[in-house]
Amino acid sequence: MVTALDNRKQQLIQDILKLEKEEDVSKIEAQVKEIQSSDDFISKIKPTRKGVTLEQLIEEQNYTPIKREEFFAKTKALDIQEPLEDLLAQLTR
Repeated sequence: MVTALDNRKQQLIQDILKLEKEEDVSKIEAQVKEIQSSDDFISKIKPTRKGVTLEQLIEEQNYTPIKREEFFAKTKALDIQEPLEDLLAQLTR
């Protein structure tokens, strides 16, 4: 049985075959890769068990927090020169 989704996919394939410019095909390739990597990321996220507490997670994962002074010493040692806006923009690329 052919579904509406199958028809849409076939139409999309036909539209892609009509493209003349390599840059247009490259844009589509990039979009497909982005969608696929997004799906891969989402599929790896597992829900937290029902009824689990933060204390249980801390114990199970053997979590030890970093001390404030140690954290700021490490960030200072990185000597980051870029403006915060530039660093945040890099996260969305």
